[in-house]
Amino acid sequence: MRSYSNNNVYNLLKNSIKKDIFSHFYIFFGPNNVGKKRMALDFSNLLLCDSLIEEEPCNNCENCKKISTDNHFDIQIIDHNTPIDGSKDSKSDQIRIGHIHEIIRVANLGPFMSKYKIFIVNHAENLNIEASNAFLKLLEEPPPSSIFIFIVNDISLLYPTIVSRAQRIRLSEASEEEMSNYLNEYFTLDKPTENKIIQLSSGKIKLAESLAKNISLLDDYEESYNRFFDYCNSELSERLNISKKLSSRFSTDRNIIYNELSLWADFCKIVIKRNYNKSYDLGYENKLESIFSVNQINKIILILLKTISNLRENANSRLAFDVMGLNIPGKNEKIL
Repeated sequence: MRSYSNNNVYNLLKNSIKKDIFSHFYIFFGPNNVGKKRMALDFSNLLLCDSLIEEEPCNNCENCKKISTDNHFDIQIIDHNTPIDGSKDSKSDQIRIGHIHEIIRVANLGPFMSKYKIFIVNHAENLNIEASNAFLKLLEEPPPSSIFIFIVNDISLLYPTIVSRAQRIRLSEASEEEMSNYLNEYFTLDKPTENKIIQLSSGKIKLAESLAKNISLLDDYEESYNRFFDYCNSELSERLNISKKLSSRFSTDRNIIYNELSLWADFCKIVIKRNYNKSYDLGYENKLESIFSVNQINKIILILLKTISNLRENANSRLAFDVMGLNIPGKNEKIL
């Protein structure tokens, strides 16, 4: 299913194919869950379809059928979890030189059933130094039938020399109207559930899709919100105890903690929106605005984002969480 958001990007890519002026290397960048990977696959479908109908994929040729089942021989999706022959390192969160060597090997074989071989590198910001240098060397003489698409959240994390050689495509969040149209076409939801999904997904079309497919996830979100409320409403001694637990969990599963902190920041943004639009309400019993002012909630967003940044820069996790607990305003502080 092609999403409603970023139609301007889709039309730009479609026109580049029509005029035969598309690039051999793209970087799709923008916030997480806005549909960057989906756009990469839609673009691949446009490139590989044998019989475009009014400049849209026919959905009937062999290439379209293979793409629709995520089983096309000439579309390779690579990330840090992609196995590397001869390597026993399966826990690294980096895209390594072995991944690039495999891309080079497959690219040199040429396409199997299409005009192009397309390599989609997901979370390309995870390329380590050796992999980045190897990819730069590949770009010096790229196989003429190969197209490379990097998918990244933060383009600044890539080598500037890599960025300079790519056509950069920015994807953004969908509007509430686009989100509503999308959910109404593909899902059957009652209005309160639809509104809650739109608020929680904050324009991130893939997140909205995940929530609509699995409504029980909304309960997980409410549990996370209540954990955050309890954390904010607790004394400093309890926050420091929670810091210890967060640090311990971070050592075993970083992504869970990153996701939790990001959710907390998103909850704060929703509360701020509710301050200006009273209909913008998740319906949760506990209210952050009962213990914090809007200015304080703005400050908390910055503290949470700074904590995530510190953790990604390999700061001591216990110290990062302790500092977070100290900096977030206390429940008895004066509301400004």
